Amino acid sequence: MKTLTKQNHMLESRSTLYGAVSALFSDPESEKFAMLLTPKIQGCVLDACFQLEELENNQEITLSKSFQKLMAKLNISQIENIRSEFVDVFGHTLSKKIAPYALEHLKNSDVFFLTQKLADLNGFYQAFGMKVESIERADHISTQTEFISFLLLKELIAQKDELDEEKEVCEKAFYDFCHDHFSDWAKMFAGNLTEKVDGEFFRLAGIFLQGFLKSEVIYSSSFNKSENALLD
Repeated sequence: MKTLTKQNHMLESRSTLYGAVSALFSDPESEKFAMLLTPKIQGCVLDACFQLEELENNQEITLSKSFQKLMAKLNISQIENIRSEFVDVFGHTLSKKIAPYALEHLKNSDVFFLTQKLADLNGFYQAFGMKVESIERADHISTQTEFISFLLLKELIAQKDELDEEKEVCEKAFYDFCHDHFSDWAKMFAGNLTEKVDGEFFRLAGIFLQGFLKSEVIYSSSFNKSENALLD
């Protein structure tokens, strides 16, 4: 029972952190991004960071520190700077290496292949009742992490309600989605943001994402969860 309770807390924390990543890379003009400016949401994200760090066996604490640095920038007085940097980093002249779109990071540029990948992404979203907002592509980092956050929340609810079949469906969807559409390019995206972006906020966001993805690997190893594609 104690192990199950801990797993529930971890599912909730990971869902919160994927949701935070989704908001971080959404348009700073959007309501989604605006949620990050509230102290309550920032506190929830920071608590989730602490939860993941408890699994790191006294290794150097980095995830909470990286988010605290972001929190220093996440206030209404900084919003114009963030909006300006967002345009500079993700505007029309952006490098493919820091493009927030999964398809831009694929080696295969065949139009049919890319069209099929988008169709597969939309198939995942539709299967779980998630509608993609027209302002964001299906392969956008914000869209993908919102979906993953949603999947983990559904898994948490299924686990609490002892709905084993639904829980297994969510676990498999998480594995398949991360393996086929998210893990590899997200690591490249995070690394490139930390190395190639001049602006401060989105470089810090890249550091936070990079740290979170590493924490996901540690989580997967700790619980021996074969469904977690981030071990691949």
